[in-house]
Amino acid sequence: MAASSLYRNQATTTMEFNNKKLTRTTTLIHYVISIALAVFLIGLANRIIWDMDSVKPYPELSTYEPGTDIRKYRVIADSLEQEAQIKRDELKSIQLRMDLEQTTLDEKRQSFASWISNRTATQSNTVNDEINLRNREMDSLQNSIKRITKERLLHKASIEDLQSTISANYNRITAEQEKAYELLTTAVRAYELRIFLSRLLFVLPILLIGVYMLLKRRGNSYWPLFRGFVFFSMYAFFVGLVPYLPSYGGYVRYSIGIILSVFIGIYAIRYLRAFVKRKKQELQRSTKERSEQIKEETAEKALENHMCPSCGKDYLINELHQSGHKKGALLHYKITPYCRHCGLELFKNCDTCGTQNYAHLPHCYSCGDHIMKSKTNLNLKNEGSLRNENENENENENENENT
Repeated sequence: MAASSLYRNQATTTMEFNNKKLTRTTTLIHYVISIALAVFLIGLANRIIWDMDSVKPYPELSTYEPGTDIRKYRVIADSLEQEAQIKRDELKSIQLRMDLEQTTLDEKRQSFASWISNRTATQSNTVNDEINLRNREMDSLQNSIKRITKERLLHKASIEDLQSTISANYNRITAEQEKAYELLTTAVRAYELRIFLSRLLFVLPILLIGVYMLLKRRGNSYWPLFRGFVFFSMYAFFVGLVPYLPSYGGYVRYSIGIILSVFIGIYAIRYLRAFVKRKKQELQRSTKERSEQIKEETAEKALENHMCPSCGKDYLINELHQSGHKKGALLHYKITPYCRHCGLELFKNCDTCGTQNYAHLPHCYSCGDHIMKSKTNLNLKNEGSLRNENENENENENENENT
């Protein structure tokens, strides 16, 4: 009766914690805790990194221009531009004067031609002085137009000279700007390197702690909190540090990528080899020992996926069933009580009602009684023997100390 009540209590406790909905809810709450912690840690880290980056301002080009002659050449360029603008205005004035003289000359010619034609038509005798006077006026206008044309050409030549001088001065400005850009590039590299080193000093301990938690604290009862810190460390590395890696033409980033790939690859290969080795060693044990080490969650997942919880192989066997009414063969699946790959017992009959049950779940689905009594008793015996051995060892140590 006592054993039966013990089994009933264990069954009740197991059923309470074996609820799938409760498991999903717990998992969801754990992830919410992890994400919330990661979000707040990321916000705090961003504020710290922002304050670290704002200690020294980002280099600007205007800071390094006084170290060159760019300002002197800019003053010269402004004066040359002003002089060239004056020359252009004078050239416009000269062009207006020439246009005015040319218009006057055209009018004089038209007037003279009309006067000559009238004189010829009327056969009037006029003095030659009038003709000479008109000719002198037109010659004066033509000479004036020639002077203005020459003056315009001289102004054009002087403007072209100024343009060549301005162009040469702009070339000097460009050369000085290149010097300033070189100084700026050197300063920017030094600034980015300083930012990277400061971020590295801040992120590297966080990353190492996150890797340690990922490798050593996954089975801890406070794993959701550790997982939140792991999320935060991954964000700090990939968002807070990787974009600020010095490039130097891409050599540094590609080299770091190669190093990380090699280390991660070595770790993955070693982990997979160790896992395969453990599985091989596990399969070399007896079926009884392997059955005792199977957890209930593993057994549930194996049953849902119709797999052996020890070796992971499918325990269903394909059989062809010949139909009497229809032509052809139908495919049927048969459940085997033992795994045909590793020999583990998969299904057994309940000791109370004789119903066949999955051997690695605690209770019979027909009567509710415990179907793993032998396993439970063996675990209790092992715990008792271990407890007795520990007590004997403590007593021996106390006797040795007294001696």
